[in-house]
Amino acid sequence: MLINGIEIDLAKLEKPLLLVSEDEELLFRQLIQPTLEHELIQCQLALSTRKSISLVRDFWLAMYKDREKLYINSGHALLYPIRFIIFELVTQADYFKRLSKKSFGDESLSLIYAVVLLQFVLRWIKERFSDNKEVYEALKLLYRTTDDHVDDQTSPSREQSIGQAIAVKAIRSEVRENAQEFASLLYQTHNFLHYLHDIEKEKEEKETTKLPSMRNVEDTLNQFYNKRYTTNKATFTG
Repeated sequence: MLINGIEIDLAKLEKPLLLVSEDEELLFRQLIQPTLEHELIQCQLALSTRKSISLVRDFWLAMYKDREKLYINSGHALLYPIRFIIFELVTQADYFKRLSKKSFGDESLSLIYAVVLLQFVLRWIKERFSDNKEVYEALKLLYRTTDDHVDDQTSPSREQSIGQAIAVKAIRSEVRENAQEFASLLYQTHNFLHYLHDIEKEKEEKETTKLPSMRNVEDTLNQFYNKRYTTNKATFTG
């Protein structure tokens, strides 16, 4: 389908970081396609490229499935070191585990959680490294809106491998050195998703797992982010 003017085949995303069945792959495509068709500009970082959508799928699966049944595909992890370091750092966090307990077994809720979470995380990473040319060069496929299709069977060049290694080290170091801020980021994401639940509960006056349409929450996202997160450099949408 056409995303930001570029044709992206949802059946040919990057290989998943987790072991996944064909039924799970099909379910994800059935969920993500109408989400993309709505052109959710409030989550444009999470839904703009082949690589970022692949990372949404990784988070979605980690939230949807029983944690005891999740297994890393080590071969695929080696293929996508930047995706893997982001996945690893986020899924090890306590607030991710709390969200995954709430979304476990609910494919739609898991998708909304995954999209919002990745939007927050990619925005934070973009802010930290946008002025670091060496690192951002390796990260740009997460963000750029030009055609980013790369043959997964082709090994990266030596220069690309070095760039990816530098980016992985930089991301790990940035999270370690700013552990409190990164934890705050995930805490705010956790709070925001609960905030959406509270809005829905006020409407229905009962406990619910249903969330309002993501299509209409851009103002809510920006207001929440600017009020509670630690920086006001830009809007949530990136």
